[in-house]
Amino acid sequence: MRVRVYDPSRKVCFLSELYALFGTGVFEQCLVVQDGLLRCFPRVLPRSSDGRYETQVSFIDPALPEEWVIFPEETPVFRGYPWVREDPALLDRLLKGASVPLASTPLAAHPVSSRLPGWNYVTTQSEADALLEAAEDFHDSVLAGLHYVSGSRLHPDGSLTVSDSIRRVTMEFHSQWCPPLELVFEAVKGLDLRPGGNLACSALWSATVTVRDAAVFFCDGDCEDETAYQGTKILAYSLRWRFLPPIQTSNPSK
Repeated sequence: MRVRVYDPSRKVCFLSELYALFGTGVFEQCLVVQDGLLRCFPRVLPRSSDGRYETQVSFIDPALPEEWVIFPEETPVFRGYPWVREDPALLDRLLKGASVPLASTPLAAHPVSSRLPGWNYVTTQSEADALLEAAEDFHDSVLAGLHYVSGSRLHPDGSLTVSDSIRRVTMEFHSQWCPPLELVFEAVKGLDLRPGGNLACSALWSATVTVRDAAVFFCDGDCEDETAYQGTKILAYSLRWRFLPPIQTSNPSK
């Protein structure tokens, strides 16, 4: 399970796999890896002066891994990969605030990756540049479709789930320069869709993809000021992409 973590001591954000959760509610601790070190971070920051809690660890994947086990009778409550519990002394050190090299622990024998096969992930600016190069900078591309999933839904029994646990946007672009391209943004923080109007259309001249603070920004043109940009734009904590099968075209009858 992928997460985005804010480290207040260094004032930096980073991405990590989530190995386990300890406790519940505002006391929940998240076991992650930062620069090769196992560390526990609080799920939320201490309450601010105005009484609000700010998220310190943001979930990117909407569901906990199927391999996880739950021990609700433990103190603190444990949810995580079963092999994380093999060294109680190590967990005690981590919960007390220690940073331990992952390579020196039993956890190193169990590599964790929740990335989906067949996808290219954008987590660095070089990977963002590779996407732009593969898509020919989105020149003369068109936004063929966009779909958003929040996480809220109605169940067959009539009950209603009200949740923004997914926040996933899927975009599909078509171009004569490359195969159809699918972009999937996860843990979306903001989406501004500006369809073509009287003097515009859905065709792109170029696009911008930037990575900073473990987040991805995309817009349908050149952009120097993300806040002031007037076109379609999106900010998310994860972006993955892939080419789709070519669209079959029929030959005109002779």
